[in-house]
Amino acid sequence: MLDKQQQLYQRICDYELDDPSHEFGFLAHLMGANGWSRSFALRAIEEYRKFVFLALVADHPVTPSDQVDQVWHLLRKSSIRSTMTSRPL
Repeated sequence: MLDKQQQLYQRICDYELDDPSHEFGFLAHLMGANGWSRSFALRAIEEYRKFVFLALVADHPVTPSDQVDQVWHLLRKSSIRSTMTSRPL
């Protein structure tokens, strides 16, 4: 892996998926939404991070596994919900 790619992967791994201000974190939400154990959900998040890296560096289209897709969709929902609830009316 090139140094630039290593730096990118490290930034992806360092990105915090949980919002510390929320009582019910992303990991717990992911587990509940999918009926996954904590260890399985953590593995799915790790695979999601690898997929994001691959999608950014590959010179061809990539397709996520179902588990990675579940992480992605829940992150999108969480992000949209957070944006909507933080806006003033």
